[in-house]
Amino acid sequence: MSDNNEYLEMFFAESEEYIMVLNDAILKLENNPEDKEVVASLFRAAHSLKGMSATMRFDVLTELTHKIENLMDQVRNNKIDVTTEIIDLLFEGIDYIEEIVKQIKTDGTDNFNLEEYLNKLENKMKQGKEQKVISNEEINYDLDEFESEIISLNEEEKNNIAENKKELDTVYAVNAVLYNGTEFKQVRASMVFKEAKEIGYLFKSVPDIREIEEAKFENNVVKMILISNEPKENIINSLGNITDVVEVNITDIEIELNKNKKTDENKEKNKKNNINKSTSKFEVSSTVRVGIKKLDKLMNMIGELLINKTRLEALNIDSEGFKDILPQLDRVTMELHHTVMQIRMEPIGVMFNRFPRMVRDLSKESQKEIDFIIKGKDTELDRSIIDELGDPLTHLLRNAVDHGIEKPKVRAKKGKDKTGRVELMAYQKGSEIIIEVEDDGAGINIEKLTAKALDKELITQKELEEMDREKKLQLIFEPGLSTTDEVSNVSGRGVGMDVVKRTIKSLDGDIYINSEKEEGTNIIISLPLTLAIQDALMVKIDQEVFAIPLNAISETLKIKSKEIKQVKGNDVIVLRDETIPLIDSRKSLNIEVGDNNYIEREEMSVVIVKSSGKEVGLIVNQLLYQQEIVIKSLSDYLGNVKNISGATIIGDGEVALILDVRDIA
Repeated sequence: MSDNNEYLEMFFAESEEYIMVLNDAILKLENNPEDKEVVASLFRAAHSLKGMSATMRFDVLTELTHKIENLMDQVRNNKIDVTTEIIDLLFEGIDYIEEIVKQIKTDGTDNFNLEEYLNKLENKMKQGKEQKVISNEEINYDLDEFESEIISLNEEEKNNIAENKKELDTVYAVNAVLYNGTEFKQVRASMVFKEAKEIGYLFKSVPDIREIEEAKFENNVVKMILISNEPKENIINSLGNITDVVEVNITDIEIELNKNKKTDENKEKNKKNNINKSTSKFEVSSTVRVGIKKLDKLMNMIGELLINKTRLEALNIDSEGFKDILPQLDRVTMELHHTVMQIRMEPIGVMFNRFPRMVRDLSKESQKEIDFIIKGKDTELDRSIIDELGDPLTHLLRNAVDHGIEKPKVRAKKGKDKTGRVELMAYQKGSEIIIEVEDDGAGINIEKLTAKALDKELITQKELEEMDREKKLQLIFEPGLSTTDEVSNVSGRGVGMDVVKRTIKSLDGDIYINSEKEEGTNIIISLPLTLAIQDALMVKIDQEVFAIPLNAISETLKIKSKEIKQVKGNDVIVLRDETIPLIDSRKSLNIEVGDNNYIEREEMSVVIVKSSGKEVGLIVNQLLYQQEIVIKSLSDYLGNVKNISGATIIGDGEVALILDVRDIA
């Protein structure tokens, strides 16, 4: 990969973060327009995104983020009030930023026509600007003297700057002149310093920051040495927008390292004294971005370790040295496995944060009032699973807003609160992550759902009569089935829910649905913590060893043939007052049964597995042992093999297939 590609990867990763920050901050600003901290965070995010875009030479994106930054600057200086129009304008800008970043990913350019939007921004800023009419007498300073008087630097300070400034940084002498009649000179000077720190690194100032804090500043000119990669015009605009700043004068300073006068001893002393000083605008992060491909490679290596450890255990060598090495290998492997798993884990909030903006836009478009609640943002899940969850959850939330929540007038007639509730939550339950999408809307009309299924010939009348309530609700996941009478921009075309189920199944997860008419709908997604390594129960079916993921197993038991009952011609057992169907696992795997029928045996081994809220008993030849398995996908040449979800390597080096419990059940 070229250096440029590496920088691009970093640009894309950081752009996604800043877009998320911007979306989240605008939502907060809409609810609390007076919150200056939110305004400041918006300004910083736009400013950072602008700097990155300029560095990568994406001119259109640079101009867009610069204009948004200027708008936020006027908001934070109380020159523009936060209104619905401003919020919509900001959201529109974020949408354009996302589109431009997508285009850069596609073809490497940011050629995008933003003339109309940029004009709207400019007009809004012109409307908001306060015109200052101040006479030269009121300013009361000598311009020639002002231009010539800049902060002087001694040799030590010059060498300090020369050693520490970055390649793209420029050293500026900046003088900001305050209106002579201002009553709040200390406050205005503090605002100048704060703004300067946003733009770059404030190396030196007159007055000193401590003098400002001690209210000892009475002059009209704030003088600074500022190190920044921003152009002069941006610095002048940023400082000039501060209330009571009437003039900003800026001069470049050329500084070179004076090697003759700087001894090694002084250099070392300077480095120690200035260890906390940096021309960077950001503190060094304690986190490191790691590409998912590198993690996958590391995970494969862990897998190989686990496989070899399992093979060593199977050798059962009695030598003392072998017995000593194996526990150590076991400990190191487990620790390495745990560490890599932690690296792969990421808070699900990274993905959840994209939804408040979406729900806000949908509720506005559909003229509904919605209280959107998110819980469990800190719940951690494998990054590879998080990446795949975006589309399914988008479908579910869109359906909750469009199908579920009624319009305010309809809710009022039903005696409900006019504001509907949509809740998205995540939590860990054992070795699984549960994600729920719940609404208090109209619920699913089962009669209408089954009628549509019959009409589309997805089921027969006989099948319908044999279905319980849960199976009827599961029809919502059939392709092309929709219960809405209207097709909107949001949903109603009968696409989406089948995609949701297919994606969740591909992640080795399960999805359940509960709904009561006029009370709401609750959709529950169950997912494994990771797709790479899992605990499994090894069983023997016929003469082959198979693995069953432990999180799909309720229990194992031995049954006698006399305990097997018949219901509608099917074998079942009754376990704690529950009727559980029995399945001969060999038939599911197309293994020849012949005359060797399990049912004729006196005692049989049964694995009770759960799928889609139902339990099924798998009859197997023998229960072997529990083991951590490394999951390997089947070759593309094999395609999707029914009832098999993957393969693993066991102790003797042989391949064991992993049963897909959902297909079998």
